[in-house]
Amino acid sequence: MAQIHPTAVVDEKARLADDVVIGPYVVIDGEVELASGCSVGPFSRLEGPIKVGPRNRFVSHCSIGAPPQDLKFKGDPTRVEIGENNLFREFVTVHRGTPGGGGITRLGSHGLFMVGTHVAHDCQIGDNVIFANNGTLAGHVHVGDWATIGAFTAVHQFCFVGEYAFVGGGTMATKDCLPFMKTVGNRPARCFGPNSIGLARRGFSAERRETIKKAWRLLYSSKLTTSDALARIEAELADAPDAMRLVEFIRASERGAILSRG
Repeated sequence: MAQIHPTAVVDEKARLADDVVIGPYVVIDGEVELASGCSVGPFSRLEGPIKVGPRNRFVSHCSIGAPPQDLKFKGDPTRVEIGENNLFREFVTVHRGTPGGGGITRLGSHGLFMVGTHVAHDCQIGDNVIFANNGTLAGHVHVGDWATIGAFTAVHQFCFVGEYAFVGGGTMATKDCLPFMKTVGNRPARCFGPNSIGLARRGFSAERRETIKKAWRLLYSSKLTTSDALARIEAELADAPDAMRLVEFIRASERGAILSRG
C-alpha cells in the first residue's frame, strides 16, 4: 500500500501505486494518478485530472493541476500530464489546460523545475529541460527538449523555445527563442549565438557545432536580409540537419523569432 502520512488528505478517486509516498499535510484532490516511485512532499496540492508517470518527486509546497488563470475558463474537464523522472522543487506551480488550447498541459521526462517555476495552461514541455528559480511561462508556450530557462525569466504566451536553447536569467522573451542559441535580455531580448559549451556537454560533435556557427554567421550578416540568409543556409548547408532545423524554426514562427544580435 502507498505510504500516506496521517495528516494528508487523499481523495477516494485518486489512484496511487503501491510504493507512492505522500507526506505531511498533502492534499490529493480528484482524479490524480501517481505511478510507481512518486513522492509528494509536505504541503503540496495536486488537483486532478492529473496523470503523473513513474519516479516524479514533488519536494514541498507544489501546486500541480490548479485551474488555469484564464477568464474564459468555466470549469471544463481539462488536465495535466507529466512524464517520468522529474524533480519539482519548492513552490512549483503547473496549471491545467483550457479547451481553446487543446485541454492538456503536458510536461515531458527527466526535467528539473527549480524553486518557484510556473508553467501556465496549455504549455507543452519537452524532455531533459532545466527551469531555474522563478522561471515563468505564460499560456500555450512550447519548450523543446534539452532547453534551459534561466532564473527570473518570463516567456510570453504562444512563444516557442527551441530545443537546446539557453535562455539567460532575467530574460523577457516576447518572441520565439532559436534552437541551439543563447538568448538573453530584457525588452528587447537578443541572441548571442550558439550555446557552444552547452552543445558540447550534450554530445554535439565539433563538426555539428561548426555547422551551427556557419548558419549563425549567415543569419546575422549585416549584408543579408533574413530571407536571403535563410536561402543561403538552404543552399550551402542543405546536408546539415541542425542548420535545416534553424531554417524550419524561423519559417514556422508565428510571433517572429528573436534575431537581434547581442
